[in-house]
Amino acid sequence: LKDETIVVGAHYDHLGYGGRGSLAPWTKDIHNGADDNSSGTSALLEIAQQLVSRKTPSRRRVVFIAFSAEERGLIGSARYIQEPLFALEKTIAMVNLDMVGRMRDRKLSAMGTDSSSGWRPILDPLATLHEIDVSAGGDGYGPSDHMSFYGKGVPVTHFFTGSHSEYH
Repeated sequence: LKDETIVVGAHYDHLGYGGRGSLAPWTKDIHNGADDNSSGTSALLEIAQQLVSRKTPSRRRVVFIAFSAEERGLIGSARYIQEPLFALEKTIAMVNLDMVGRMRDRKLSAMGTDSSSGWRPILDPLATLHEIDVSAGGDGYGPSDHMSFYGKGVPVTHFFTGSHSEYH
């Protein structure tokens, strides 16, 4: 399995100063992006730390990518797809972390899980173990970096804890 790649990604850009596309289009006040998407990039870093701290290394290559320009049209992930570090034919999954910082009532959305029959056998037991209500399903199309990978045939899932009044 050492030649297979799993990509774990999150975008680190955000809308910044309100305006068009934000929930406050009338203002140019700073919007720090704490949940969209500092929460995703923080989760990405924590997962990387946990993985490298394991006594038993992963049997597959895991690539962690913090993408830029997701808010401007998936530019960073589209660029990676054009010039991948490892062959896309050997990329067996992409896990996208976007707005994962506001879990309420132990509910998590796992979008894109219909892109592979392998997602549910992984997610369902973990959801039961950790008592999380996971809403899973859908193809890999959607407004975040996983879509760039899905467009090239890579199975994807996009973890998301829901929108809220402080989004953008």
